[in-house]
Amino acid sequence: MLILGIETSCDETSAAVLDGDGAVLSNLIASQIARHQPFGGVVPEIASREHLEQLTPVITQSVAAAGVALGDLNAVAVTSGPGLIGALLVGVAGAQGLAYGLNIPLYPVNHLEGHIFSPFLRRDGSAIDRPARFLTLVISGGHSSIYDIRHDSELTMLNRTRDDAVGEVFDKVAKFIGMPYPGGPEIERTARGGDPLRFRFALPQFKEEPLSFSFSGLKSSAIRLARELKLADGSSDDRADFCASFQQAIGNQILDRLETVWLTVSGQTDAPTELALAGGVAANETLRKRIEEWSVNRSITSRLPERAFCTDNAAMIAFAGLLRAQRGFSGDPRRVSARSRMAVGA
Repeated sequence: MLILGIETSCDETSAAVLDGDGAVLSNLIASQIARHQPFGGVVPEIASREHLEQLTPVITQSVAAAGVALGDLNAVAVTSGPGLIGALLVGVAGAQGLAYGLNIPLYPVNHLEGHIFSPFLRRDGSAIDRPARFLTLVISGGHSSIYDIRHDSELTMLNRTRDDAVGEVFDKVAKFIGMPYPGGPEIERTARGGDPLRFRFALPQFKEEPLSFSFSGLKSSAIRLARELKLADGSSDDRADFCASFQQAIGNQILDRLETVWLTVSGQTDAPTELALAGGVAANETLRKRIEEWSVNRSITSRLPERAFCTDNAAMIAFAGLLRAQRGFSGDPRRVSARSRMAVGA
């Protein structure tokens, strides 16, 4: 089986081809970072126009890179939500036309489900087998949640952020101190020379929904401190310590909530045996090391995604579509529509 994946939920136009074992034959991404950098974030109208220009060339190049022809494809998978509605419509319309023209099934994929299974992809070789039950921590510019997955089909959200997503906070704080978009990689680079314990940030705790993430308070505290340290002018000697301490605070909250979640599931007879990390922020090296250490101390396996599959990409969409096909979904192109909001499992 050969399945083509298409991803256009935000600011990357991506197409990938996978075989029936989940081996990635190609995975091409046309990034829009340069187009959005002047605005310090993604502009939906620009994103939609860029997808219109890039979708056909990216699909053509990805199919060629896989060493196959369009006529060899057996199915198409496309991100149908959640995301920017204009961007999603471009990908869904293109996928529908392709599936109709080739008379093959079209599988709509929830963008988050793509992330959830992405840590099991490899650039070389078949996908890694998933255990009967595992947890996935999805941290990106738009999402911060922990999911409980059973048998590749039962997906349950265990927590979520009450306000900002972790990647969003990285970007906003970085923008305030004069760093370019996207801010997460810039903060990580600057933090390498800093003291992560110099500045302390409070860890939010809630009586109601104690598992929830909340990064808005951290964002406000960080911006307030950055203003006091005059980091925005770029001349302060405190920048490295600030970035290291801010990054440490984000990691502290993630591990605190992860530990609380783990205490609720670890005593069950069919407790999860693996923890997967996914999303754009999963590329952060400091956080990857902390997650790995946490997993070792609790005797579970950590699945850290290859960096090629951290940010939005079509390989993860093709893989999630492949899993849907294997579970017997019909793949009727007429039943596929784009939705800006979509619950996991829908």
